[in-house]
Amino acid sequence: MKSLSYYRDDRGMIKKHIPFILAMISMFFTLNVSANFIVNENCISAYNKIISLRIEEGKALIEKEKVANPTNDMICYLEDYIDFITLFVSENEKDYNRLKGNLDKRLVQLKNSDANSPFYLYTRADVYLHWAIIRIKFKEYFTAAIEIKKAFNLLEENRQRFPWFKANNKGLGFLHAIAGAIPDNYKWLAKMVGIKGTIKQGVGELKELLEFVKTSDYKFMHDEVFFILVLVEWNLQKDEDEASKLLQNTDFANTDNPFLLLAKANIAMKTGHNDGAIQMLMNRPKSNDLYPYNYLDFMTGVAKLNRLDVDASDYFQNFIQHFNGKNYIKAAWQKLAWIALINKDSAQYMSLIKNCIGQGDDSVDEEKEAMKEAMTNEQPNVMLLEARLLCDGGYYDKSIAAIAGMKSSDFKKFKDQLEVTYRMGRIYHLMGDHQRATEYYQKTLQNGSTSSYYFAANSALQIGLINEKLGNKTQAIQYYKSCLKLRNHDYQNSIDQKAEAGLDRMEAK
Repeated sequence: MKSLSYYRDDRGMIKKHIPFILAMISMFFTLNVSANFIVNENCISAYNKIISLRIEEGKALIEKEKVANPTNDMICYLEDYIDFITLFVSENEKDYNRLKGNLDKRLVQLKNSDANSPFYLYTRADVYLHWAIIRIKFKEYFTAAIEIKKAFNLLEENRQRFPWFKANNKGLGFLHAIAGAIPDNYKWLAKMVGIKGTIKQGVGELKELLEFVKTSDYKFMHDEVFFILVLVEWNLQKDEDEASKLLQNTDFANTDNPFLLLAKANIAMKTGHNDGAIQMLMNRPKSNDLYPYNYLDFMTGVAKLNRLDVDASDYFQNFIQHFNGKNYIKAAWQKLAWIALINKDSAQYMSLIKNCIGQGDDSVDEEKEAMKEAMTNEQPNVMLLEARLLCDGGYYDKSIAAIAGMKSSDFKKFKDQLEVTYRMGRIYHLMGDHQRATEYYQKTLQNGSTSSYYFAANSALQIGLINEKLGNKTQAIQYYKSCLKLRNHDYQNSIDQKAEAGLDRMEAK
């Protein structure tokens, strides 16, 4: 047993070392400060730079925040945004393989942050969604489904814990809308993920969030939310009047965000304002400070080709030369081949179309069509091709004139006979003559329902859309269902998705 003098000596030693002990305690607590989420000016500015593709400026602001607030876990979240945006735009497989290891590390860091913050579950859900979208681009569908499920569950839990935190609507609105439009061959994915929802529900949640951010501290989220809403409204709602309103939306005015410019140009092209789309795309911000978004070159080429501009090929060539991904490469080669055909160079057409076989991917329907054209070794009818392009650009009078200038001997192939009636249906539909459009669509549907061409299926879809617009719910449902019964045709996935979306809007699923 120690003597009292020992204790006195011990106490003296402790007293002597109190300054050192206090310093060690202070250092311990300094190093172990609980991480949290601080949404400050650095983070807001960095986020805005990142989603506008000013990546290096965003990185500089993140580094500034690391010095000012090293335990701010918004830094981790923003760095994930950089990976997501750059991979989404570039589709670079080497970068994907290099960066995908960041996911688990970030999730661990975010999970160890402030559990009492509404950003605690929200940021992890958003990170899962980011990577699910990227996984889909790289065909890792099963992993993407698991990550979507995790994101959805986290967002639902966060909405229960923080019902006032409207940012939850960004992911939930998107997922609910998508769930309402999943084609039959992807129903297994929805079942596995366990997400139920409707387009109406998703759009409602996104609109509610958009109105909220306009007048709240979260207004920095505006451009991203608006982009998602436009994406859902245009691709799933299919309301032409609403699309026209979107074009006039002040949220689009004077924006330099490349994603919003793309959305606006895409709607303009699809609603007969192709000249306006070309102007937007040609006048888009171009700077070495912007992360390259090569798809904008592809879209510029499409818009110019719709007008039969001679320089459309320049934009497709730029896209092929500089894009490191695989999507739309086949489509770009196909369109270069079309340009050669329009210029009456059949030999050059044959040379160019063969590139569809060895390059790019076939994940999207446009790619599949290009691949099929290359494999069949069958040149399109050049007069019908010009009529199609002019129709797609909204030059309806010129498109009708191109068809009117053709003779019956120009339609020897069954495909061409189907396309003539289908194309006339499309032209009159887009011109607002629903009666004549329906007559041509019905003729196409009657003659082509057993073919592998998309004309019959899309005719059924378009008759459904016409009847939906006119308020004929029963007929709309009938034609949407007729569309879904037609199988093994071109553009299967996108046409089915639009028909499913139509049924969802009719609440008939």
